[in-house]
Amino acid sequence: MMLMDVPEGEYIVFEHGPFDFQTESVDVEAKIEAAMKEFNYEESGYELDLTPKRVFYFYHDCDRFFKYVRPVRRKQ
Repeated sequence: MMLMDVPEGEYIVFEHGPFDFQTESVDVEAKIEAAMKEFNYEESGYELDLTPKRVFYFYHDCDRFFKYVRPVRRKQ
């Protein structure tokens, strides 16, 4: 485990609710990946923020959620 400061900024969060890790983990990951791939950044007015030190991360607590967090910024 690593503890770190997450830079302040705007983030988009892709989230799935509670799931059974043993039987649903692969499906949940596939759904999150599909949602991220299909998300229309152009329509949202945002783009991924690839500035150094901005972080992409995910975390899950199977009883509560699976979240994938991506840094974004308003499209210029």
